Amino acid sequence: MTYYAALITELTEHRPDVVELAGCLSLALSVDRAFLRRARLRFLPRTTAGVEAELWFSPLVETAGRQALLLDPEAAEYLRVELARQKPELLREIRAFTATEHVHAPLVVRLYEDLLWSGLDPAGVEEAGIDRQAERILRAVSGQGASASAADDMGRWVLHYAHRVPDRLLRRDTLWSIQVAACERLGLEPPEAPLRAEITARARACVQEVLPVGVTVRSDGIVLSRPPAPGARLLHAGGTRHKVRLDVRGALSHTNEPIRLELPAGQSVHLPFTVVQRLGPDGGVRMTLSHPGTARDIAVSDHLGSGPGAAHCAVLLPDGTIVLHDGDGAENGRIPADGPQDARSRVLLSADGSEVSYLQYGEDVERLLAPGSRYIPALPRELQHSDQADGSAPFPASARIAQAYTDGRITVAPREGGSSDARVIGQVPWRVSCLAVSDDERWVAAVGNDSLLLELPVGPGLRPRETRLAFCATWVSACSDGSWVVVGHGGPVELHTEDGSGYHVVPDLERAADTAVPAWSVGRVLVEADEQQVRALRRLPGVECLLIRPRGMLAEEAEGFTDRLTALRRGGVRVVVGIDLAGLAEEDVLGVVRRWLDEDVDGLAFAAGAELTEVLLDDVRHLADGYDDRLLVWDHEHGGPHVAPAASLVSVLGFALRSRTVPGAFDEAMAQLRSAIASIFANAEAAAFQWGLVLSPAVPAAQRSLAAATLLSLPGCPVLPGDLVLQENAHRLSRLLELRRNHLALRRGGCDVVDVGTPNVLAVLRRYQDDVLLCLVNVAQTPAQAVVRTAETTRLQDAFDSSILPAAHETTVLMYPGAVRWFRLLTP
Repeated sequence: MTYYAALITELTEHRPDVVELAGCLSLALSVDRAFLRRARLRFLPRTTAGVEAELWFSPLVETAGRQALLLDPEAAEYLRVELARQKPELLREIRAFTATEHVHAPLVVRLYEDLLWSGLDPAGVEEAGIDRQAERILRAVSGQGASASAADDMGRWVLHYAHRVPDRLLRRDTLWSIQVAACERLGLEPPEAPLRAEITARARACVQEVLPVGVTVRSDGIVLSRPPAPGARLLHAGGTRHKVRLDVRGALSHTNEPIRLELPAGQSVHLPFTVVQRLGPDGGVRMTLSHPGTARDIAVSDHLGSGPGAAHCAVLLPDGTIVLHDGDGAENGRIPADGPQDARSRVLLSADGSEVSYLQYGEDVERLLAPGSRYIPALPRELQHSDQADGSAPFPASARIAQAYTDGRITVAPREGGSSDARVIGQVPWRVSCLAVSDDERWVAAVGNDSLLLELPVGPGLRPRETRLAFCATWVSACSDGSWVVVGHGGPVELHTEDGSGYHVVPDLERAADTAVPAWSVGRVLVEADEQQVRALRRLPGVECLLIRPRGMLAEEAEGFTDRLTALRRGGVRVVVGIDLAGLAEEDVLGVVRRWLDEDVDGLAFAAGAELTEVLLDDVRHLADGYDDRLLVWDHEHGGPHVAPAASLVSVLGFALRSRTVPGAFDEAMAQLRSAIASIFANAEAAAFQWGLVLSPAVPAAQRSLAAATLLSLPGCPVLPGDLVLQENAHRLSRLLELRRNHLALRRGGCDVVDVGTPNVLAVLRRYQDDVLLCLVNVAQTPAQAVVRTAETTRLQDAFDSSILPAAHETTVLMYPGAVRWFRLLTP
């Protein structure tokens, strides 16, 4: 017998009226004083008000205030079940009374009371009616047709009363959904239900809205921020004002398991990554692994095999766990932390990888990974600091030593010799953080906290080698097979939102090119906006720079312009102001330009520049150079601007679109388009200016979106009209803008025209460091099949939904008329 069964049995013997009155209230979630009085008078008319007072303070009540009481859920359930078994007719009367009294009660109360009754008399409640009520509550919690405060209140009531209903009655999907939605609305975690993952995801999506999240790439990892930090790249994820959930994974990781991050509003999260990579003598990658966080220590051995009994690499994680890895990077074991996270330090592996040792609480601990193995101390290959040089590394089996100096010199000298015996073998462009010497003594490797591995020959007849890395290297060691193990931080990062959208963030590890073009403007898309479109455009994902043409010639003449400019800059949107110099006296031009630059706009776009002299345009350029990172956009190629129009390319694209119905002319136009792209962007990365890709007004309205998508696939600075970006069916175009914003390959990468087996599809390969994207555009009015040829181990990942096509030497991609598809090329 349960506690409440025994309690009610005892009370029935001594105070039966109290128990009977409690039973009359057992179908109500909440009982106020008026309801209690009417229930007593209806079902126990011969009793006095004293029975109400006794019940109010009885152990059957969970909580009671000045105006209402709540029966204990277990006691109420026992009373309902007993009434259904012994007095079903009375229970039906109680149900009718409760429904009448609560006809104007909150929707949540009525729903849960219907559930209570359905558990006792399934035939007495319409199932569809319960589902309809649940759907109405779900819409209310989601904020559909209700204010934010009203939706919050609805969510609180849902959770407040949920525990008063037996779990068996809450198992239906609609009831589960409203509980999950309420938790999501209020920033709480829903109950665990692995078998209901899909329903949970749908319910949470009902409450979520698309929110901007800032991604700042640092040398050691990324920083996620809400609201986005100034200058951060933007991604858009579903979430609530309380939190946004993201799955984050280092692209160089040895595992496909991401890290789930929860980013609260008003906070930022720093996530570093530790990377270990082994490079062969030819510079090829032979092994890569990555761990989130900053590893406290790393050790490597000459064991390059796989399987238990030995390890190639040992990583001491921030929490004190030691992770062991095979020669291929796969994890083969862990030594769990058994104390505070700082209890362990200094990890070492034996040369054959069969034993790991570490310090724990200051004492040496040695562990054999294979029975019967013998510990062989490994030779030190890390950088050793000294007074004479910035650092040194001994040769493994000789009497010579390599040293690095603060000025970048690398020298080799006999171990017992003096400084006069040192011989300079090379010069590096940074302060060395680590040196290593190959086992054959022919090479010295150096890294210096950037993305370059330099190999300097010790003897004559060899040339220095350099390998560009995808992360920031801080440590290097040599292996017996001639390979190098490089350790560092950062690298590319993959982020996935709860709706399945994927983002690939690549750090810009290359030094800025020596060019006059403002670094922020490279590859940026300018969206033309009038003053009425600004508010709508600033909220769209991917819109990061607006080209605004104010009514007045000066900022003070444009009403409210300064306030709008401040709001846009605060939201991370840059502003280029378009001004028309036609009819303006030459002596006034510089004054107008200076006034706008003083307003802290990010750039100026000039129209009617052909009427100005070359000398005056040069003066404008020199004036802008006196301000930091100001962009100048000309409407023609005169005067050495930052952005000059690629009018011939846009004209050829327009011709191709207009001739789609003429087979012969269309094929010729597509050939001209490919040729124009190849010639114009042959040296785009080294050019002193950017090509402006202005969408021509001559492009037919039906093909403007297709033309815009084509321009977004190319290098340079596309200029798109705001009405095109805002049109109702422009969600695909908005996604293209967002992808371009977050991929360095699309903004800064080179451009190679690719043959995909059909003249109807324009295919260009965009590459920047390890970020490689293939952009396909079916310009024709008929479906086409693009045949993509890659290495057999390369896979195509759809940039829109992150789905991955199987690896194959030839992959056929179906392209509907006007289709645009972008693929990341994933290499093992």
